[in-house]
Amino acid sequence: MTMFAHVERAMTRLATGLALIGGTGLLFATIITCVSIILKLARRVLDALFGSSYVGDTIPWLHAILGEEELVTYGVGFALFAALPWAMIRKGHIRVDLFEPLFGSRFNKILDLLGDLTLAVLAYLIMTRQWFLIVKKSRGPKEGFGELLLQGDFGEAMGRISMNQESQILGMPLWPTYIVAEICVAAFFVTACFCVWRSTRVLFEISKSGV
Repeated sequence: MTMFAHVERAMTRLATGLALIGGTGLLFATIITCVSIILKLARRVLDALFGSSYVGDTIPWLHAILGEEELVTYGVGFALFAALPWAMIRKGHIRVDLFEPLFGSRFNKILDLLGDLTLAVLAYLIMTRQWFLIVKKSRGPKEGFGELLLQGDFGEAMGRISMNQESQILGMPLWPTYIVAEICVAAFFVTACFCVWRSTRVLFEISKSGV
């Protein structure tokens, strides 16, 4: 088995595993939504039968889940980020192939390569921009976050992580969600780079065959 085949198998397994893990985000969002709807419906029925004041005093916890929108957003967001590598390696992203039959095979493969290059650049930009949401920029001649980790100064490194941002309803810290998203985007970037390699190989094979 060639090196490319080994890398392709590893990238496919990575994308598949990450997508399966991301599916738990959709399950979580679905469960939260269903439970919240059931609780809300039960509260309305009991309010109509016994009065809102009585139900509020007797069963105060019977209401829609607090922060349901935020929890669903986190679950769906995790699923979307985790599915990026899978969509990339399986070419599941949106594409317009209206004029594809009019072009030759070589030109279509060039377009595939350009598309993979574009997505790789976008993945890199998202990965680097999102990094600044996690780590505060060092001011002046201070060491960077990576240098602090290499020096073993983990206390100072943790102090560079932005922990002051919180969600509006639940007051949950947002930096863990940024880290999870960054891991998913990093996997997306690595997968996109592999897809560029794959498209380049296919293009060269077509060029050699003279198609």
